[in-house]
Amino acid sequence: MGEIPAFHPEWLVTFWLTTPGLNLLNPHYLLIFIAIFTLGMYFFRKQRVAVQVPDEDEKRFKHLLMKKTVIEKQVDELEESRKQGSLTEEKYEQKAKELEKHLDQVKKELLHYTL
Repeated sequence: MGEIPAFHPEWLVTFWLTTPGLNLLNPHYLLIFIAIFTLGMYFFRKQRVAVQVPDEDEKRFKHLLMKKTVIEKQVDELEESRKQGSLTEEKYEQKAKELEKHLDQVKKELLHYTL
């Protein structure tokens, strides 16, 4: 096996041996290092892509549920402020209608995701 010459193009050998810095490195070890680094990056990116991105519909559904609970809390707070007498009847009815309108709209949108 020592009699068979290595298959390296002449231009590559002269380039490697005449370039300062490269002639100090073993080309075979450098190729092994580059191959290991490339494979490591490939598998790392493959694992990173495997992480599931949250679905837009799921995000929207969670947002609507949160919105529904917030509106329901606002309705309860409105009831409390009416009982305490800090709101007039007109303002209470106006805000209650507005909140009920928003709540109905949110419930209709939630029906699209639950059916």
